[in-house]
Amino acid sequence: MRALALVAAALLLTACDATAPTPSPDPVRVQWEERQLPAPAGAPGRNVLRDAVECGGGWWVVGAVFLDEPTETRDTRPAAWFSTDRETWTSVPVDARTYWGRRAILNSIACSRDRIAVVGARSGGAHGNPRVTTFWLDDGAGDQGRLVDVPTTFVQYGGVSATNVGPISGGPEGWLIVGNRTSGPSVWFTDDPRGFTRVEAEPGLTDDGDLESLAQAGGWAGDEWVAVGGGARTGRHLEQAPLAWTSPDGLTWTPEEMPDDDGAQDVHRVARLDDGDLLAVGLSDGRFAAWLRRAGGGGDDGWTEPVTFGSVADSWTGAPYVASLAMTPAGMLATVSTGQRYEMWQTDDGRDWRQVDVPLEPQTAGDHTLVAAGGGSLLVIGDAGDGGHVWIGQPEG
Repeated sequence: MRALALVAAALLLTACDATAPTPSPDPVRVQWEERQLPAPAGAPGRNVLRDAVECGGGWWVVGAVFLDEPTETRDTRPAAWFSTDRETWTSVPVDARTYWGRRAILNSIACSRDRIAVVGARSGGAHGNPRVTTFWLDDGAGDQGRLVDVPTTFVQYGGVSATNVGPISGGPEGWLIVGNRTSGPSVWFTDDPRGFTRVEAEPGLTDDGDLESLAQAGGWAGDEWVAVGGGARTGRHLEQAPLAWTSPDGLTWTPEEMPDDDGAQDVHRVARLDDGDLLAVGLSDGRFAAWLRRAGGGGDDGWTEPVTFGSVADSWTGAPYVASLAMTPAGMLATVSTGQRYEMWQTDDGRDWRQVDVPLEPQTAGDHTLVAAGGGSLLVIGDAGDGGHVWIGQPEG
């Protein structure tokens, strides 16, 4: 969030009139029905939700419990839920044995080959930095299995070269976590969620001494991994441009330029459309923007010029950013923070965007969110600080 806030502040210091298709004034209407999540076994508290995905014959939701009676050393514990039909949910046991794993808020989940991997974190320690823990599913225990934390060294996600750890994404080859180190963008890759390989100071990702770049997220493009973010030359932060990096294996990377518009831009999420085209969504001069890479294309000729939709609020209660990007039966759904509240937008082709009627538009705040889950049915989670909510949806018309 701190990295996003710094990028958003730079983006909004510039102003321009972007040329873009005008979104339809008619919103996408969805019939929403809320479903209840059971309280996880253990110390009681308020459920908070952060991410969701369809995987392995069902749906997964992850987050945490904010304890009603916190102690001096613990005020949160990780939590997860599973459903085969989106109707009835069960709590998934969490067997966390590491110090930070027992306190983690599960922020991101991804699917690969019908298996899940989860990333959690909790701020703490001498400097209050996020302490990152990953989790895997031991499906040999219980009906849904149990989430187990992965012990690792402090420098795997922290240490003197740490900057931040972003979301996890899945593909047929495994899982990819995108983040940043002091050398520049970095990733963590694995084909087994019980351990990740850190790719740090890799030549294709490392800043060149003049370019200062920040990677925000990654995804599978059908035949390669793609990471997205933004960067600017030293002393020229108001001219930040969108950036992408590609990799056939998650280990070796090649930078890929994206066309930019006047002013500063940054890309926050990337996902595939049904036709195989790659869609990236982020910020551009006070609006949200979308870049499209045609299937089979790449490089400068592959990405289209950005189109814009929505707008960032004039005053903020939190950072504006793209919270999720997911392919659903209602099309590609992006949930965004305007800096004041969360909204949802829909597109079929990456060019024309319409706002979606949602059952909740949480105010932008540290414990609030709105996320669309990728999968064969429509599922959305939201959190406005009053406990997590899960809705199933049916598009109208």
